[in-house]
Amino acid sequence: MPPISQARRRALSRHLEAVRVLAATPANIARDPVRFPRAYTDLRDIEIAAVLSAQLAYGRVDLFGPVIARLLAIADAHGGPAAYVLGFDHARARALDGVVYRWNRAEDFVLLFRTLQVVYRRHESLGALFVPGPVAGSLGGAVDTLRGLLPGEPSRGFKTWLAHPEDGSACKRWLMFLRWMVRRDGADLGVWTHLSPKDLVIPLDTHVMRLSGFLGLTRRRDASWRTAEEVTAALRLLDPDDPVRFDFALAHLGISGACRGYRHAEVCPACPLEPLCAAPIEAPPGARPARA
Repeated sequence: MPPISQARRRALSRHLEAVRVLAATPANIARDPVRFPRAYTDLRDIEIAAVLSAQLAYGRVDLFGPVIARLLAIADAHGGPAAYVLGFDHARARALDGVVYRWNRAEDFVLLFRTLQVVYRRHESLGALFVPGPVAGSLGGAVDTLRGLLPGEPSRGFKTWLAHPEDGSACKRWLMFLRWMVRRDGADLGVWTHLSPKDLVIPLDTHVMRLSGFLGLTRRRDASWRTAEEVTAALRLLDPDDPVRFDFALAHLGISGACRGYRHAEVCPACPLEPLCAAPIEAPPGARPARA
């Protein structure tokens, strides 16, 4: 982890808090995949909507959002996500034919719902798979359990939902799911109390990765588990009890287009992070519009 002086820590904490306050708006929450589980009040409904939303949250929000909405509408027509999963059968599986998002196909959703059905027949909550303690072990153990419940070799698309810290993956979607479930602040739901925010690791998406480099939270260039841990360790210096509290704000700074990834004369002066940011002066080759 790069050295961070006490003065730099105080400045980072102050400026990041300003970004966090600006980001915690109903409009940003309404654009974020967390909006889907926030629509439910029953714990199991929230868990299922959260897993589905987090695992499909890759690529553009305007593309994966309608797929999540379609799947949840199907579940709601059967009494909600929990009732849908607990009663999942061959007829419900066939009704998913044609549901596709990039490399995820109907067979992946069928396997997900069947696996969750087994979980809920054995446990009151999906949270039972996640033991208290450091996330590397808790998440790894949960993924191992899910792998063990599969009836055979998972489909290619389903494998992307089984990211594991030991494989070196940043596990961005699982870590976002855990942030939603454990933290009780801003956009997050905080419905699991057996895990602690202090043990979370930051979900390292494109925007958070880029801004972490600009702010000196990491020198690493790979979006890996080691990089996610390094960024989290730097943020833990600012808030030992809640190191990922700035994740939503950093992500939405990029998603909204407020951060272009380079110095922009019309955009950067309004950003609270501008005094601390080491963004390049020119746009990198092939720069594209903001993505989730």
